Amino acid sequence: MKRYTKYLFVFLALTFGLSLSATAGKGVGAYKLDGAWVAKVVGVPGQWTYIISADPSGKRAAGYGSIDSGLNVDVLFPGVFTSSDSNSPILVSIAMTARDTASYYSIWYGLKELGPSSQVTNEIVLIGVVTGELEFIGPGKIKGTHNFALYHPGQDADGDGFPDEGETTPYVLQLTTFDTRLPAPD
Repeated sequence: MKRYTKYLFVFLALTFGLSLSATAGKGVGAYKLDGAWVAKVVGVPGQWTYIISADPSGKRAAGYGSIDSGLNVDVLFPGVFTSSDSNSPILVSIAMTARDTASYYSIWYGLKELGPSSQVTNEIVLIGVVTGELEFIGPGKIKGTHNFALYHPGQDADGDGFPDEGETTPYVLQLTTFDTRLPAPD
């Protein structure tokens, strides 16, 4: 009967996508590199939301998010970029660097609507690359330091969606956030 129960559990786990949360580090006090998060920018009313999912080691994660209240690039850098109508989702890759810190790389795109006569819906008018450090400051709490670098689409000559190696930009800024994990229901 014990063997049957074990096989049943494995079957259910595979069938329904059951997974155990991976943790960064070992033992008590390890922080989880997963969950749904809300990031609030310090000093301005900016906000983004994201979901991250750890690999089995718990030391690396990938994520997806959205800019809910973003900075106005036209005001920060007037006349530099074509005005965007919307933003793409944020894609992020994160790696734990210590028990309570992580570094990350993310990318998103400023989009301009092309209208009903175009074969595609949007044109990329800005490539946003963000790198930074995340510090777990308590259960479900992160302090983030985010280094934004904004690129023109022409700086992706090979068309892979990333600024080409060696490309630089003077359009940079740094922001700090305090992020809160969405609590689990009771």
